[in-house]
Amino acid sequence: MRVGQDADLAERILNQPLVAAAMVAGCVVIGFAAFVLAGWRNWPRVPAVLAGFGLALALAVTLGRSGVLDPDIATMDPFRRCVENDFALASTKQRLNFYMLMPFAFFATLTVRRPLLVMISCAALSAGIELTQALIAVGVCDSQDFYNNTAGGVIAVAAAWAIGLLVPVRGRDTEPDAATTRR
Repeated sequence: MRVGQDADLAERILNQPLVAAAMVAGCVVIGFAAFVLAGWRNWPRVPAVLAGFGLALALAVTLGRSGVLDPDIATMDPFRRCVENDFALASTKQRLNFYMLMPFAFFATLTVRRPLLVMISCAALSAGIELTQALIAVGVCDSQDFYNNTAGGVIAVAAAWAIGLLVPVRGRDTEPDAATTRR
């Protein structure tokens, strides 16, 4: 039943008009920026764009929602809006937060080939999202979300790093030069 509950909550979040609009706009803007940056840095473009899409998804579902979950949160001091909790995967919300940064982390690792940098980026991104939620009173600033986002990101980085060792991702810098292949 958990999979069904998780899917129902994900569908309710993605069906919000602002989330859908933010996701589409984010995919276009961030995906295009990733495409351009990948060309400039000689990174493989497909995983770069997919990392951009993953980032757009994470930002849209956390910051693109309309209204606050609890009206009392909006009246609180922004620095008192954060809730302290420990890592857990018991509820649907906890599991979705665990999965949230996985697409970004996985494809970013395949793109830049620097797992430690991507792990730090996941932690910084998660902290930034939680602090932004506290400041604009959308969602709940929760330390558990930070832990779950970061842990999921680290696991995705490890998986991508292992796959990258087994099957190297080819970027433009590793493709043979057309001049050297002609004889």
